[in-house]
Amino acid sequence: MDFRKLIEEICIEENIDYKLISKEWVMVLSKNNIIKYIFGYKFSLNNHAIGNIVDDKYALYELCKIKNLPIIEHNILFSPNNNLGYNSNSLIEKYFLKYNEDVVVKPNNGTEGENVYHIKNKEELLNITNNLFKTNYSISICPFYNIEKEYRVVVLNGEVELIYEKNKPIVIGDGKKSIKELLIDLNPYYFKNIKFNKDYERILSKNESFMYDWRFNLSKGATAKLVKDKDLYNKLSEIAVNICNKIDVNFVTVDIIKSNNDYYLMEINSGVHIEKVSNFIDKDFKIAKKIYKKAILEMFK
Repeated sequence: MDFRKLIEEICIEENIDYKLISKEWVMVLSKNNIIKYIFGYKFSLNNHAIGNIVDDKYALYELCKIKNLPIIEHNILFSPNNNLGYNSNSLIEKYFLKYNEDVVVKPNNGTEGENVYHIKNKEELLNITNNLFKTNYSISICPFYNIEKEYRVVVLNGEVELIYEKNKPIVIGDGKKSIKELLIDLNPYYFKNIKFNKDYERILSKNESFMYDWRFNLSKGATAKLVKDKDLYNKLSEIAVNICNKIDVNFVTVDIIKSNNDYYLMEINSGVHIEKVSNFIDKDFKIAKKIYKKAILEMFK
């Protein structure tokens, strides 16, 4: 079930008028002469300014620093064609050396792991940043963190609604199945639509591991499972709710990583997207629908 169908069902159940505009990207919801909106996956629960801040990786980093919140380090690089007088070319090599020639670069406003690169080579770094600047006004450069675990926490009005762990798409060979077959077994929702080259027809030896992607994004083949450990759930809840309260956001997803036994905020998403994870934890979409319904009802309070 897609997002719009879920919202439509909720609106019918709650007697809310529902219209789609702007090529179905904007939802107009009205009840009792009150009008609210959903833009993409962004609900009328965060104010416009904070929504833009959390979607800007560097702005969020600086906000968290002044609030003394644990967040991975970010630095901003502007396109060489900017008119602000910033010369990013001189900074790229500076940050590369500062972070021991082991960095991650990505669009400053990017989502779903698109155009995110782990780079350990200076020439590659310069080529990739030049390409990113062709389509991005600014990019972020960060030290590479050895991520042991990555978690996503859905927070609504200071309450945790869902926590799940994201796992990189790694398969272990059994000596019988090809890499392609193992990946499809691991995550059929993603890999059944991938066009594999011949390299993926290779049979993995028993106990041989293969990592399809180093990122934890479900949009890149990663998988998810609910966090059931009570102590871990409480720890992640405390971190996420504290962050949301201190920066004043109401309905977001909070991505937290564990690295070297410490926990850090990686990013916050003002668009709350739950469908992909439903494939792993909620195939009848009851959890997703419950969260979205609660968010919609909060909009009309």
